[in-house]
Amino acid sequence: MIEFGSELILGIENIDKEHRTLVDMLNHTYKLLKTSDAKDKDKIAEINEFFIGNLIAYVELHLNNEEEFMKSIEYPELSSHKLVHGIFRSEIYNLLPYVERGDPKGYRQALSLSWGWLYNHIARTDKKYAVWAKKHIKF
Repeated sequence: MIEFGSELILGIENIDKEHRTLVDMLNHTYKLLKTSDAKDKDKIAEINEFFIGNLIAYVELHLNNEEEFMKSIEYPELSSHKLVHGIFRSEIYNLLPYVERGDPKGYRQALSLSWGWLYNHIARTDKKYAVWAKKHIKF
């Protein structure tokens, strides 16, 4: 599980709120998986509904919102940042068939990818546009 600590705070209220929600959703998915029997079809359906229906949809919403924010502040590295988002999308969507069929390894890979990517992406890549925004934009 991930804690939403100071290293993940950008100082941009809406983006920070979305990042916190993503962390909470990943932690919730982890809790669902930890307390579930891999053979319980109803529980697998519940996990899939949350992971695919809610978490993946929210990731898309957040990435789009973040890209719109960077566009609105005329962030000069928007194109490369969007490419990084595209790589994550591709990697997570490649794991969806495993998640959909309830493969425990697929869940672990998807969570591991999401946690690692989210943490590293916010703490490193997103911090760059936050610093740029604070220098160039008053908010």
